[in-house]
Amino acid sequence: MYLYLVYFIIALLAFFEINGGSSLLKKVLVVPFLILFVLASIRWERGTDWLSYITLFENVDNVFYLLAFEPGFYYLNYIVASFSDNYTIVLLLQAIIIYVLHFYVIKKYSISPFVTLMIWFGFYIGSIFFVRFHVALAITLFSFIFIVDRKFWKFFICVLVAFCFHRSAILFIPAYFLFDKTFTRRQLLLGMVVSFFLSALFEIGLNFLGQINLGIISEKASTYSEVGSEYAEEPTRSAFQIMLIGSSYRVLLLLLIVGFYYDLYKENVTFRGLLNIYFVGMCLFIIVTPVSVSVARMSQYYEYFQFLMIPYFILRFEYRSNRNLVLLCIMLFYLMRLKSNVSFYEDLYVPYKTIFNKELPVEIG
Repeated sequence: MYLYLVYFIIALLAFFEINGGSSLLKKVLVVPFLILFVLASIRWERGTDWLSYITLFENVDNVFYLLAFEPGFYYLNYIVASFSDNYTIVLLLQAIIIYVLHFYVIKKYSISPFVTLMIWFGFYIGSIFFVRFHVALAITLFSFIFIVDRKFWKFFICVLVAFCFHRSAILFIPAYFLFDKTFTRRQLLLGMVVSFFLSALFEIGLNFLGQINLGIISEKASTYSEVGSEYAEEPTRSAFQIMLIGSSYRVLLLLLIVGFYYDLYKENVTFRGLLNIYFVGMCLFIIVTPVSVSVARMSQYYEYFQFLMIPYFILRFEYRSNRNLVLLCIMLFYLMRLKSNVSFYEDLYVPYKTIFNKELPVEIG
């Protein structure tokens, strides 16, 4: 399948990068970004929310859509529709935002750009099948520049622009104040434990409210406690079970950092800031998922920074054999993540359909 092929090519380049080829590969970093940009721009009827988005574009004069979508996303469609009926232009403009901003941030802040690219593709399929949420993610990622430089108002403006594409972006504002904090090992572990406690409390509370007769409150509680089945590969999983499964690698990652990388956390300002941001995302995921798997998406604004943070794990080792072993573990893990992501919406991703073969019959999301 083409998605796995892309992943393995990036993984191979990541291997060369950490084995002495970083200076050469930096010169061609733009190439994989151009490939992802093209795949994202020329797709047709591929990805989630395709019908709702193209319906907006085709009926953009309907005032309902101004209320249903964020103003930035709506007016992007409105402006394009005012001079063309070609929806690909909308995709092209969003892809420019996503890939230009990612390229700039990864080139500037990643200590191993191709490892970062591999992780991004494994976890988010490189945003090939982006929705407006990914545009907001790209803009909040770009705001990291102003977090590092401690320029709050520029950071705030970036978040407001992201908010115009997806309202949930406003939740990223605390990241600015978290970046330069230094947490002790005990504080990090305590934060994780408290998150699980609050998560269990929410789960018990929702189940209790769902069982007593409080009318619409009980009905809503039952809906939230069962909503996880809509997002799980097995419909028998509750949102709380999804949280437990999803938090397993997050907890392992935190324990590794606390146990073996805490000196790096104290010494390296960028790594410390990245971990602080990621840590909040992990806590949000644990706490919010039992309430609503879909609402837990807000944690991604923080967890997104894992692809800048994880390369530090590899380059911390002095010997190449150790670096390659860690890279192999990371590559296999994100390969499993890619497989999980693809299998969940496989009919919407495979086969790949473009503007050049629109007659190809596919399932439309």
